Amino acid sequence: MADAPESPAETSPPGRGAFPIQAYGPATRALSVALRLIALLNVLYVAVHIVRDIVTGTRTAPPLAVAFGIALFSGGPLLLAVLLGHNYRGNVEVGPHRLALTLRRERFEIPFDAIQAIRPWRVPIPGPGLRIVLGSNRSFQRRLVLRDPAGLLEALGEKLPAAKSALDHPAVRFADARRALGRRRWPYFVVKYGLVPLAFAIVLFRLHQYIMYGGAFGQYHLFGLGPYLAAFLLRWVGVFGALVVYAGLVRIVVEVLSLGATYLLPRRAKGLRRAAEIVVDVAYFVLIPAYVLAHLLA
Repeated sequence: MADAPESPAETSPPGRGAFPIQAYGPATRALSVALRLIALLNVLYVAVHIVRDIVTGTRTAPPLAVAFGIALFSGGPLLLAVLLGHNYRGNVEVGPHRLALTLRRERFEIPFDAIQAIRPWRVPIPGPGLRIVLGSNRSFQRRLVLRDPAGLLEALGEKLPAAKSALDHPAVRFADARRALGRRRWPYFVVKYGLVPLAFAIVLFRLHQYIMYGGAFGQYHLFGLGPYLAAFLLRWVGVFGALVVYAGLVRIVVEVLSLGATYLLPRRAKGLRRAAEIVVDVAYFVLIPAYVLAHLLA
């Protein structure tokens, strides 16, 4: 068979090596990419205003505006992108003679002899992905996004030499290193986006109370509990928003540099990923406290 059938298959022999995927069409992949780019551009836009305020002393990015701007114009598109990906979830299974793609309402079977090549995406957005090239250089109608492209390529390598050669692609090495070394458990995010912003908010709020009202509870004694708590909430929202923007900006820069470095040095992908994660953590957990402490002691 020269070309794979691109209609749902009715039967399939038992397979092995099942991998969870998201299977996008070209248009839906473009939409998912666009939503993520909107979120990233908004982070850059807010970051520019925050830096301008720090340098010039203006207030073009007040705390509530930063928090709501990030939530609406970065969080909103990212949520839509996640929901879009959820709608295209499925599994790909490596069978004895064919590749089986099972989605919610469809199932495709692609005989191995119909696969001409497997091309990793050069840029892993919305995630690490593969494009299956059929006979006559025609692409299969779905693009596969999966966390572990190397695992699928290794499973296919027993049947397809083209899959084995794709394992050396820099984008595959980048994704494999990120999967192995870039995963963080939930306590990390609780500390990063929960405890750290709260600690800075408490310190800055207490300092503000002493400067403006002469004591840690000066505003409470003068105006009551409501205004006191509202002032603290505003301070916490501002700190949280600024840290989210900063962390997002650092992550964008580090990932772009890491991907470019992996293309230059693909065999050093894991070492580059370790360095990238160290830079991210130092930038957040070391440079920010140092910056705040330097300004408090100035």
